[in-house]
Amino acid sequence: MSITTTTRTTRVFCAEVVAVGPVDGGTVRVVLGSFRSSYVGLVVRWLVVQAHRVADGLDPAPDVRWVRPGHRGVLVSSPVWDRLPSAPGALRAWCGDRVGRRVVCGRLREGLPVVVEVADHTGAYALRVVPVRVRRTGRALADAGRIP
Repeated sequence: MSITTTTRTTRVFCAEVVAVGPVDGGTVRVVLGSFRSSYVGLVVRWLVVQAHRVADGLDPAPDVRWVRPGHRGVLVSSPVWDRLPSAPGALRAWCGDRVGRRVVCGRLREGLPVVVEVADHTGAYALRVVPVRVRRTGRALADAGRIP
């Protein structure tokens, strides 16, 4: 019985979630999470979970009023805020877009990178996936089919 070494190439999908924003007069880039898998569906599912996590961190309850009616505090309600882009809203919209997620899966299967970027007054947020070819080596028994 002899041992042989085999080499094969597989595709791994490297994903990360990044936030970029202003801090103390400068710009800071923070990696909020990363993930690797050889399965497209698993990577896209991870992206959806991360998009929800970031959206909930920025705006935990978008449908709930933050100030009770009749509150006389310093907060001012302005229609300007309604016209500004909303990163949490854009992330939630992407999570709910099944067709868009299928497009992402198709691009990844073709070996193309995918970047979903959203921005608002708090900063910019990016979900990135890069397909990478990796070489894997393994050992196999030449007579693996025989039982002694």
